[in-house]
Amino acid sequence: MEEPECTIELTTQAVMAACSPDYTQVKQAERLIHKLEVKPGFHPILAEMSLGTNVPGDAKRMAAICLKNGVTKFWRTMSPNALCKEDKERIKEIILGAHSEEKREVFDQLLEVIGKVSRYDFPRNWSNFIPSLLQVIGNSPREDQKIRALTMIYKVVKMLSTKRLSADKKGFRETTEAIFPIIGQLWENYLRLFNSQPTLAYLQPSCICLKIIRSMLTYGFEDISVPLPKSCLEVVLKMCVSQLEHRLTITDPAVSQLYDKYLLVIIKVMINVQERFPEFYGQYILVTLDFAYKVGFQFAELLEMRLVARALHLLSGIMLCETYDVFKLNNRGKNVSSISIKFTEDRNSFFTAERLKDMCVKCISKYLKMSEFELRNWQESPEEFAFEETRHVSLFNIKAASEHFLLNTTATFQDIVCPYIVELIKECAQHDRSNMETVLMIDSIYSVTVTCSYDLFDHIDIDGWFATLVQELAQETPYCSILRRRILEVIGRWVTIKLSQDKHTAVYEVCLQYMSSSQDLVVRLTAASALKAAVSDFAFYPPSYSPYLEVTMQQLYTLLREVEECESRVKILEVVNSIIDGCGKQIVDFVDPLIGWLPGLWGVATDHAMLQSQLLTTARKLSRCLGSMSVKLYGFTDPVLKYVLTQDPEMVLLEDGITLWLQLLENAPCGTPSFVQMFEWLYPLLQLGSDSLKTSLLIIECTILLDPPAIISRYGTGIVSACVTLYPEVVGEAKVLINNILLAIIKTVPRDQWPDLTPLLHVLLKNLEEFSDYSKVLTTNINVLCYLILLDLTYFNNLIASFNNQNLLKNILEIWTSKAEHFYQMEQHKLSLIALLTLSTFNPELVSHHFVNIINLIERAVRKCTDVDDKGKRFDCILRKHSSPGDDFITGGETEDYKRRGILEAADLIAKIDTITFLRAKFSELQRAVGPELFTKLSSGVEREVTDKLSSYLA
Repeated sequence: MEEPECTIELTTQAVMAACSPDYTQVKQAERLIHKLEVKPGFHPILAEMSLGTNVPGDAKRMAAICLKNGVTKFWRTMSPNALCKEDKERIKEIILGAHSEEKREVFDQLLEVIGKVSRYDFPRNWSNFIPSLLQVIGNSPREDQKIRALTMIYKVVKMLSTKRLSADKKGFRETTEAIFPIIGQLWENYLRLFNSQPTLAYLQPSCICLKIIRSMLTYGFEDISVPLPKSCLEVVLKMCVSQLEHRLTITDPAVSQLYDKYLLVIIKVMINVQERFPEFYGQYILVTLDFAYKVGFQFAELLEMRLVARALHLLSGIMLCETYDVFKLNNRGKNVSSISIKFTEDRNSFFTAERLKDMCVKCISKYLKMSEFELRNWQESPEEFAFEETRHVSLFNIKAASEHFLLNTTATFQDIVCPYIVELIKECAQHDRSNMETVLMIDSIYSVTVTCSYDLFDHIDIDGWFATLVQELAQETPYCSILRRRILEVIGRWVTIKLSQDKHTAVYEVCLQYMSSSQDLVVRLTAASALKAAVSDFAFYPPSYSPYLEVTMQQLYTLLREVEECESRVKILEVVNSIIDGCGKQIVDFVDPLIGWLPGLWGVATDHAMLQSQLLTTARKLSRCLGSMSVKLYGFTDPVLKYVLTQDPEMVLLEDGITLWLQLLENAPCGTPSFVQMFEWLYPLLQLGSDSLKTSLLIIECTILLDPPAIISRYGTGIVSACVTLYPEVVGEAKVLINNILLAIIKTVPRDQWPDLTPLLHVLLKNLEEFSDYSKVLTTNINVLCYLILLDLTYFNNLIASFNNQNLLKNILEIWTSKAEHFYQMEQHKLSLIALLTLSTFNPELVSHHFVNIINLIERAVRKCTDVDDKGKRFDCILRKHSSPGDDFITGGETEDYKRRGILEAADLIAKIDTITFLRAKFSELQRAVGPELFTKLSSGVEREVTDKLSSYLA
């Protein structure tokens, strides 16, 4: 198909069609634009359309969007189909006139284009950008064009300030040096005009200028103490209070709204400069604190709450700064300068006891107090409200800012603030609970004890207060649900911090009482969260909770049935999981209803990955507690695992799914057809690698041990092929797991049922010969060779011969015998001894090359796996352990998989052969095979101590 030529007519036609309401035309236009965007001249045409006076508004906006996307894709020189130099220069020339664009939606898109272009080309390849705009600001008769030109400068300055490479920082400092005096003068001129005539025409450019100054003060100077930035900062700080007072006189709503944004920029200037240059800024903390106090407390009712929130953050930042805190400097072992002492004195002189108490009261009574919107939300959507407070993370959220401020205040001025909060708590006992305002005030006070619990640790007698709180919970008043919710939150917080252990049972009873269906739903959810905190405490004692298990599970099942939001179900399941973790097998008798509910919950969680993940986690924890009774879960887990492993498009549940799969295998009492079928889903997972690889390899090993004949006969060849592909690509533990899979195959099925292991053994032997891995890989490699020698020596010899390398076996024996100190289990020492003696008697010629190392290995192995009894007779430790294993060995551990491994180990060759008897028989054979003269000659190279010990073993 012939490619279209890029012309103005065709480009205009494509952009106009892209604005059509007809879906077919839009798709055709997209295909055409996709073809044209790689053609020279296309993007300059889009730029001209964006600013064209005769182009419809929708088309201009679409052209600007296409231009933005094209600049993103093709502006970089190294990008495929990168824009040519001529197109770039033409685009920059055109968009420099964006200040004349009156349509806001088009101008906003062009701003994005300017930001992206300047990121790569300014200032080196676009040096006329700012001078041209400054000329517009100085000469244009239209104020709206001046404002747009300033906005363009701000966009570029803001973008440059975010770059962090040294060359970029230097370029931004040079730009700052060039234009900072001009922008500063513009700001002062516009501010002067606004003070005399408070209109948007002067306030808007003044606000933009101040934003530019903020970016330059923060990132444009290495040393802000030089005259130019210092004088500008001092002007900002000098005028801040007067500007605030001026704001209070403004009655025009539009001007007031923008003025609040202007004051917000002033606060941001203070925050940024204080954080970046704290020592320099210390001389201004008094004026800053005074301004922040006025905004945050004195005139807060007249200002926007987002402005008040940032003022509280400014106060918190100064309190947290260790440069202004001698106590913090001393605690961290840093030198305390006279400047820091002065700053600390200034800060403390401002935060007097009276002022601190006033600020605390304001925060508690105004900012932390539940609003009408929150109360209405509680009634209309209780589930959403129950977890809404955990989301207060925005810098402009007044409640989050108040909590942060109080937290820092109690930490910094603990001796003043904490006793005052305790007084407020005591006064709550005298308040009337039937009055809504009083109840909301008590709620706010109690919330402070949750936020500042660690700083209040030494000031609150929680054991004594707990009894009062329990009594308060029982009170029936019109607004009792508000206090019950908060009291349960307080209990949930303090139970993990300071509450005495003997009070924990009372906490369980209280939480369960207010989880009942008769209570408000928000109260029930809060009680469940408090219960979770109690059972998650490090001092939790499971037997003490046994009497409450049945009623707990009943209450949680009921709550699960009644809630509708997926997030609520997630939170309840988190409580269930905490109880399962804390109580372990005690929970077994009470989980049948939950198991019955899991499929239904999965059905409603189709579009909620978090709930699906929580359900998989719950099933895994249940399987761990149920052990062999995990078969109860198969009705839920079989279809769920099929979905997670084969149908989940985003694969967000993969890790949870394969972890559950492994847990089910470990607890499965016997193999099932579903486990065999699941194995087919494993091969794609092996190709993913990363975090899922280790679990996938463990699943292979566990499945083989669970049902060896079925798995090996059906999937043996595929397993070997997958391991051959993986082995060169993985390192460390993954290679150990592959070796364990190979050992599982060798040990669990008869020799005539082995799949073709030759390709994998070739890779393993090559890895062993190169010896490029850490010791655990080496030991498992040698373990595989030992079992091959003991189970089928002919197979082993044929394997070695297939390499056509006469030195291969010698090299392997050299590594084997010289690195025996890496063996960390006595079973490995014994296995190595038995296999090496078997191989040596079959091929005595190899002995002469490695005789000393072989004798040292034999002596070390005998010493590691034997001991002497009370009568002085040497015995085999492994043989004795397996001859009378006891219950612990037979069961191995809590899982069925561990039991299977214990049974397999008990049937192993090393559990049946006596080391001393075998050594005596094979050593005699070795002496006869080598010959007495050569054996004596070789023995002379062995250390005397080793030969003496070996002789004593053989006696």
